[in-house]
Amino acid sequence: MACRTAFRAFCLAALMGVSATGGPAREVRCGPLTLALWRVEGQPSQYADFCEREPAACALSGSPVLDWDSAHSALERVNREVNDEITLVPDEPGETSEECWQFPVNGMGDCEDFALEKRRRLVAEGLPSAALTMAIVHHEVQVFPHAVLLAETTRGTWVLDNLSDDILCWDAVPYRYERRERPDGMWVRYAIR
Repeated sequence: MACRTAFRAFCLAALMGVSATGGPAREVRCGPLTLALWRVEGQPSQYADFCEREPAACALSGSPVLDWDSAHSALERVNREVNDEITLVPDEPGETSEECWQFPVNGMGDCEDFALEKRRRLVAEGLPSAALTMAIVHHEVQVFPHAVLLAETTRGTWVLDNLSDDILCWDAVPYRYERRERPDGMWVRYAIR
């Protein structure tokens, strides 16, 4: 996937009210992710392979919405910690599938590995997994595929991204959302705009 440093400046400029220290700079405004749906489908094959190997990591349970006031500090902290601890390394050429979804190995991983690790840590802290869903996106300018973790909260849908140490509102990033995991384990594919 894309190089984290090449995109970092843009992400930091699009913070939508979240300061670099992780605290609110002003009233946080973010709405829920609302896009036209095309269809509901099963898991992408790479994610299905991961879920077969790690079924507990894909079992979504609990409330599908986090209380922002009690969850935002954990979301911000875990996003930064994983970004700092994991080195971005693309999957090795020659893997049996285009992308191998897995937890980071030896402190290395690519975008979906970052997102999976963030969810694992947040769930270990007691946050409900049903509110922490995977999404596949495409950068609108640089046109690369990417995976992120979405947190559904009482103050909207937030993106936990390995390209930014700050969590960002879903519509403050230059991504075209291709598909997203639902709390029931199915995925929605969005209409192309």
